[in-house]
Amino acid sequence: MIDNPLVSVVVPVYNVEKYLDRCVQSVVNQTYENLEIILVDDGSTDKSAPLCDSWAKADSRIKVVHKKNSGLGMARNTGLESACGKYIFFFDSDDYVNVETVEKCVATAEKNNSEVVIYGLCDVYDDGKTSEKEIVTEKTVFVGDEVKNEVLPGMFTYSMGFGISSCGKMYSLKKIKELSLKFKSEKEIISEDAYFILELFPHINNVSVIKESLYYYYKRSNSLTHSYKADRQKKNDIFLVRCIELANQNNLSQDVTDHITARYHMYSISAMKQIAASDLSAKEKELELNMVMKSKVLHDSLTGGALRLHNKKLKLFYVFLKHKCYFACKLFLLLKRN
Repeated sequence: MIDNPLVSVVVPVYNVEKYLDRCVQSVVNQTYENLEIILVDDGSTDKSAPLCDSWAKADSRIKVVHKKNSGLGMARNTGLESACGKYIFFFDSDDYVNVETVEKCVATAEKNNSEVVIYGLCDVYDDGKTSEKEIVTEKTVFVGDEVKNEVLPGMFTYSMGFGISSCGKMYSLKKIKELSLKFKSEKEIISEDAYFILELFPHINNVSVIKESLYYYYKRSNSLTHSYKADRQKKNDIFLVRCIELANQNNLSQDVTDHITARYHMYSISAMKQIAASDLSAKEKELELNMVMKSKVLHDSLTGGALRLHNKKLKLFYVFLKHKCYFACKLFLLLKRN
């Protein structure tokens, strides 16, 4: 066992001058000190870039990479290319972490010989309130087929209290590089994290879980946009098709594809809610909702076992949709707004 191995922390940075110091401070203050901290300035136009440079001058463990803007996934890849640690974290620059996050994850990985360590997240709101996402599984170590059959599907529906976010995990950098994995661009797809874990986790043999919330995820108050993006459902449909393709390529079970589909259903109803909450005219909303509700990919997805994974209300909504009861679906969306 290596004592105090080098750990890489990659932080993509884009126009977060208001939050960057809080994030970086939480990293440099880690009780585990053998770190390389890679700040990837993704073409920021505010004061984020000089703030990154100031941090590098203040702490020799910090390296800054300035690049043209290309999105979160590509910025993570830039950090990944520079990383040299035994383990690697990906933190978002408007979030922050418990000062013992790295120490606890490394100790757990070394003790259990784990290639991935998953830990709890805590949502943080503008008013300072927090909401912990409780990890509900009794197991703390998953080995062999348990990773593919329990952890992987569970991440897509939060059934064990943790999701697909790369920010909630510590990874073996060696494993990622062995597989030549890269993040996809979120500018082209929905959820770059989903593709990443579908390519990684079929090759992982040991996962540890820390039930404590070690990562603080900032939830911005304007998360529900009032400007619906017309290509949102098209991207949702592509997400499902490509994820199912990846699952099939890796010989994953029907249960995994059901959980992927259930997540797609969540994305789809989110798109519909955005339409309902948008500033579009009533006629435009009607046209956009019809386009989403009549998606062939969406209707084809309502024949499998994914519906069993939803709560009663969402299951009822998709049963209505399956039987083309569009008026009832629209009424459901209207009631959910009030």
